[in-house]
Amino acid sequence: MKERELRGLIGKVKAGKLSRRGFVQAMMAVGIGAPAASQILLSSGVAMAQSPSTYKPTKRGGGGPLKLLWWQGPTLLNPHFAVGTKDQDGSRLFYEPLAAWDPDGNLKA
Repeated sequence: MKERELRGLIGKVKAGKLSRRGFVQAMMAVGIGAPAASQILLSSGVAMAQSPSTYKPTKRGGGGPLKLLWWQGPTLLNPHFAVGTKDQDGSRLFYEPLAAWDPDGNLKA
């Protein structure tokens, strides 16, 4: 594939005439792997955009994506082998606790 053809395909992706998936498939047909094809699009300024969510919550505060941020990700999801709070917090997603502690150190059920 020549540079002019490649730039033409990138232009089609930018214009919306060719999907990103179609571009990657065309690149794979000429022997360029999917990761390299994605990097070509990325360096050309064609960013991957996530479509907005169409889900509407039925009540206030309900629904939507759950985003959690820790300074370090949990390494274990088994609360019995948890070494620190990051592992204990990560395991809470899978093992619903019967009790927890508030910021003052009091046990709450």
